[in-house]
Amino acid sequence: MKQLSQAPHRLYFFLGLVALLSLLAWWWINLQFANQLPVPLHGILMPLGVFPLFILGFTFTAGPRWLNVKASTHHFILHGATYFVGIVLVLFASTFGLKPLRLSGFALMLSAWVAVTLRWARLIIESKSEDKKHAIALLVAMLGGILSMLCALLWAAGSELAWQAARQLSFFAFLLPIFLTVCHRMLPFFTANVLQNYVTWRPYSLLATWLIGSWTLAFAGIFGTNGSDASSAAQGIQVIVATLLSFSFANTSWRWGLFRSFENRLLAMLHLSFAWLSVVFALHAISALGVTTGSATTHALALGFMSTMLVAFVSRVSFGHSGRPLHAGNGLWSLYLALHLAAVLRVFASFQATDSLIKVSAGLWAAVFIAWGALMLPIYLRPRVDGAPG
Repeated sequence: MKQLSQAPHRLYFFLGLVALLSLLAWWWINLQFANQLPVPLHGILMPLGVFPLFILGFTFTAGPRWLNVKASTHHFILHGATYFVGIVLVLFASTFGLKPLRLSGFALMLSAWVAVTLRWARLIIESKSEDKKHAIALLVAMLGGILSMLCALLWAAGSELAWQAARQLSFFAFLLPIFLTVCHRMLPFFTANVLQNYVTWRPYSLLATWLIGSWTLAFAGIFGTNGSDASSAAQGIQVIVATLLSFSFANTSWRWGLFRSFENRLLAMLHLSFAWLSVVFALHAISALGVTTGSATTHALALGFMSTMLVAFVSRVSFGHSGRPLHAGNGLWSLYLALHLAAVLRVFASFQATDSLIKVSAGLWAAVFIAWGALMLPIYLRPRVDGAPG
């Protein structure tokens, strides 16, 4: 276990996988046996439980290089353990109906996230790098994480109005901006390292447009549910912004080399996941127009884009930082494609409201992540295969 303390990504990825598998088990059991599904908790806890620990693993591995600073490893174990324990407490409390303990769990998650956000802000201040745009974009998104977790805490304390804010902020002010920032910086970089004669294209104006659009959707989603005139205006804004984003992501996916990326499976995994975004926001626009889509948009975003991108990025970082070849074998490639299938099934289930299809998708999603966890967890518990530190 001492290997987990050798580098931040080891601990954060390890705890992230354990949290992810725990959340999947909790939800799968509820789908099979619960008389009444805890859907509101599921809608908040899954985004705030599945992704943040992995985000920290990437941020404090690649981020200091972006900023050209040497990051202290002090407190990363405390911060990671605190966030993880918060997730566990929420799960335990929800299972046994202990609302005060659930509140404590969300409070621990919030406190840990405040601490890591301050730590990231200090690194930005200490950095002498001339280009801090991606780092600052990450910081703004991490502040969005604080807002979303604060709303989740308020909801756990009894404020029903805070649920919609927590859900919208968690996806569109927190997670999506982080994913977009990382993709904007890293996808062209990774692609240029693999493909010959590749022309890197990643204007900062493009990233700014994405982030402004994402935050706009967050607040339009919060205010667009009460049936008032303001609600109608918010829905109109969502139609326009989501449509523009859908076209932007489709164009970017093409310009970044989606089809050429299949020359290398590990690279193709990143590009295939990014391609989901044009579908996600097409669904978002259709939903805002009044077409009944159920939770199709949310699951296309969370499962189609974020979960598959998580597998692609974490696999690449884990291979690279453990001295392994940057190569996706048949096993990883098959698991990755199966995750896309699970996402497609869940999106179709949202349109059809089919319980059996939801259970099939959840079962496939769980099976894929169990297999992926079995592949990845040993990496974090063993020394690098090349003997290098880290």
